[in-house]
Amino acid sequence: MTPADAAHGNPREGYVDRLLYRPLAPPLTRWLLATPVSPNAVTVAGTAVGIAGGLLVAGTGLAVPLGLLCLVASGVLDCVDGELARRRGATSDLGHALDVTGDTLVAVALLAGIAWRLARTGALPGLSVLVALGLGVAGSFATITWSEATSQRRRRVAGWENGLLDGVLGPLTTRDWYVFPVAFALAGRLDLLLPVAAVGAQVFWIVTLMLLRRVLRRAQVQGSAPRVPQ
Repeated sequence: MTPADAAHGNPREGYVDRLLYRPLAPPLTRWLLATPVSPNAVTVAGTAVGIAGGLLVAGTGLAVPLGLLCLVASGVLDCVDGELARRRGATSDLGHALDVTGDTLVAVALLAGIAWRLARTGALPGLSVLVALGLGVAGSFATITWSEATSQRRRRVAGWENGLLDGVLGPLTTRDWYVFPVAFALAGRLDLLLPVAAVGAQVFWIVTLMLLRRVLRRAQVQGSAPRVPQ
């Protein structure tokens, strides 16, 4: 988390983070405060655990619940690293970049685990769907990263675009989206998840890009407007 995000609150924290992971984080944070473990090391560990969890979902038997536990543990560690950084006054752009990259890698691992599971049952969609999904994930990562890199500049102007970027689209890149695989699995239509995700990812990055360009253009116009002498 960057110092700016520490001041404004984390715009990427979703509802699941606040309801589940955040309440579980404080005891571990207090324990880590007495150790030399850095916030960035916690981020890397959380990413590794999350990647393992995403891939374990492809397994059978105990592998699936173990994978889900790993994903929950990864979510808790994702909250701990920010708390630890704030308590130590060690928030940084590097930590923020690691956090965003880690979330993306865990998401890709979970999608890969689901794809692997579908492949084993013969329900994997065609190559075009997988390519579209990959491009959509890459585009979403790029646009949301740009949104956060320019957050201070775009927040200088009041506008509904910032509300959507920070309050709706930002949280969608958190673990909140994990409810979708669960919902599709409960409905017995996990085979539809990847095609829907491919379309959704494309819509996500296009809408995010449009909103970003709009609000940044307004910020640039406002910043370049001549000042009226007092």
